[in-house]
Amino acid sequence: MELLSNKKYWNLEWEKIFDRYQNDPRFAYYLYAVLEDNEKKILELGAGSFRDMQKLNKWGLECYGIDFSDKSVEKAKKQFPEYSDLIIQSNAFDLPFDDKYFDVSYHNGFWSCFSDNDIKLLAYEQARVTKKRMIIAVHNAHNPAFIEYFNRLKVDDPLYSARFFTISEVTSMIETCCSEIQIIPVGKGKKFYEDYLINLGLGARDNLRKCFEYHKMDLLETSERLLCIGKVK
Repeated sequence: MELLSNKKYWNLEWEKIFDRYQNDPRFAYYLYAVLEDNEKKILELGAGSFRDMQKLNKWGLECYGIDFSDKSVEKAKKQFPEYSDLIIQSNAFDLPFDDKYFDVSYHNGFWSCFSDNDIKLLAYEQARVTKKRMIIAVHNAHNPAFIEYFNRLKVDDPLYSARFFTISEVTSMIETCCSEIQIIPVGKGKKFYEDYLINLGLGARDNLRKCFEYHKMDLLETSERLLCIGKVK
């Protein structure tokens, strides 16, 4: 856990994995499906590969991305020069934005690097800069096969030492600053449905929404992530 919140570790890691992480755009489609039409100004925290922020900008939203890794930001500015001004090196505990600057803020797997106390601080700072909703994706502790997969890989690769969260755990962390919390299991548990819809392109947005509504929790034990959405208090 301590290693996964270390800047030196991530600078070295993004040098190795940045290009590979560009190859999985699924999360951007999940985000686009749950965003409301009046949510136009977006922030990604712990952006890392910045692939999702790039997609959302390409689709007509104004999405900023921040990461504390100098290497991540350097590579992202080269990869996406058209969005260079929206790619910012920053610490998520002390964001360089005014209160309620964004309609929505989100991150994917970011909390898996931190302790409960740090997560509370991160949640309050995220809520400070967010006007409407926070969207938080965490590793799904209800999927035993996925946990076992990470346990095997973390023996040789600290990247897989990430935390997993149950619904009750992540809800208790979000409800300190959010209400009307919604949990959507997403990821390879719905691979047949989600990947098919994503391959249809942006027309998949409404179909993905229907997919999430129809399946609800029935694939909780086979999905990779819990997509947690809360209205900022």
